[in-house]
Amino acid sequence: MERFIGTWKNQSGNILEIKPNDKNSLKVSFISGKTGKPVIRDYFDNNESIDMRAELDFYESSLEVELWNKGKGFQLSLLYDWIDFRNEPSGYRLAPGLTQYAEDNFTEKYGHLFEPLEYYKRIKEDKKADNSK
Repeated sequence: MERFIGTWKNQSGNILEIKPNDKNSLKVSFISGKTGKPVIRDYFDNNESIDMRAELDFYESSLEVELWNKGKGFQLSLLYDWIDFRNEPSGYRLAPGLTQYAEDNFTEKYGHLFEPLEYYKRIKEDKKADNSK
């Protein structure tokens, strides 16, 4: 999980701050590039997009961020992957996607809050991360 910890930013200015939580999860805050503030999730009692719980997927290759309560609503999926670029140095990035249960339509209603879905580049590592977790 340590490879996800730090501050990540996409070309549109959206920021993800990922911090340790417990041995099985992380906390993720989403800051909008448009406002410089967390988004208000009106579908979730107007909670801000801060300290959202996240866990590794089954294969431990992506982080699943709960945008609502666990098992309810939809998730921001962050795949940690090596990306080869033509016009900038290659490196590890977070490739985002929105997922939901087949019977739900939350991504259509609220997905715009977390867009655009562009690669996130690490801009700051959390040197104080507790790697024993």
